[in-house]
Amino acid sequence: MSALLPWQQPVWDELVKRQQQQGLPHALMFTGIAGIGKHQLSRSVAQWLLCTEAETNDSPVACGQCHSCQLWQAGSHPDFMLCQPQDNSRQIRIDSIRQVNDFLAQTPQISRCQLVIIRPVEVMNTNAANALLKTLEEPAGESFLLLEAERFGSVLPTIRSRCQRLQLQPPDAAQALAWLQQQGIATDQAQLALRFNPGAPLRARTWLEQQLGQQQQQWLEQFRQWSMALMPLETLVAGWSKLEITDVISWLDLVLSDALKVSLGVDEQQLRYGNLLPQVLAGATLDRSKLITLQRKVMEVQGNLFSGVSHYNKQLLIESLMLDWRQALIPSKTQAQ
Repeated sequence: MSALLPWQQPVWDELVKRQQQQGLPHALMFTGIAGIGKHQLSRSVAQWLLCTEAETNDSPVACGQCHSCQLWQAGSHPDFMLCQPQDNSRQIRIDSIRQVNDFLAQTPQISRCQLVIIRPVEVMNTNAANALLKTLEEPAGESFLLLEAERFGSVLPTIRSRCQRLQLQPPDAAQALAWLQQQGIATDQAQLALRFNPGAPLRARTWLEQQLGQQQQQWLEQFRQWSMALMPLETLVAGWSKLEITDVISWLDLVLSDALKVSLGVDEQQLRYGNLLPQVLAGATLDRSKLITLQRKVMEVQGNLFSGVSHYNKQLLIESLMLDWRQALIPSKTQAQ
């Protein structure tokens, strides 16, 4: 069977129980933050439902040996389809959903059913979502659709209402740390990665493998220098423009979260970036109203980027956000002089 992550076992047991007692709904939506293994769970469910031995013996796991499982492991199962953004697009477009509908209109070739995974469902544009509605309402034959979403609120209500949602919870800190250690990651590195990616061990592992930590630390240093008027804006923008804009916005969102905590008097030990904000402020204070407005703007940009509905000019966006940040800083009288 496809690898099941340790913290997913309770969810898996509940799915098996439902399937054996009353059968699973034809459309399930797995939701939860990035980095907790939604896709791994979807694939495990897909292999299990397609497994001919599991169906025959009412088994709670895929056998891994039957013809269906062998095709699955080879990545060539004729009754399975994965639907996700294509050709460097951030959106799932109507042509992809039409392919899903055509696929599900066919007769299963090997297994008792056909199965489609759609991910992430929140990036379907309106035309694509509308094209999927009829299939969700009246699936052809024996078929299952497994949808994955990180931002459930961004999924169109017409899609949400036609799926049964399964909210996946992140593992606790001890479980996440233990899993990273089992992957051969040193304890101090695992703890650092989880600090910047709380509750998301898969994303923490990627953060280490792709050396995003080094990029993030450099980004933070440039943010500190700009905030303290030690770096010109054009230098900061030139550096940040070389990074993935989604990373820049995600990191800025975390900084603003720390800033809001500082404005509320939260202890430094509870801040994601430790003493960065106290050092940046250095006696200055924050205009909480402007800070909240900026945070909302960043969240909107983040949502638009992940859903693929907007294409920003990277340099202009960074300049705008950093100028807004500077406006939220109220210098001390000493600094003003």
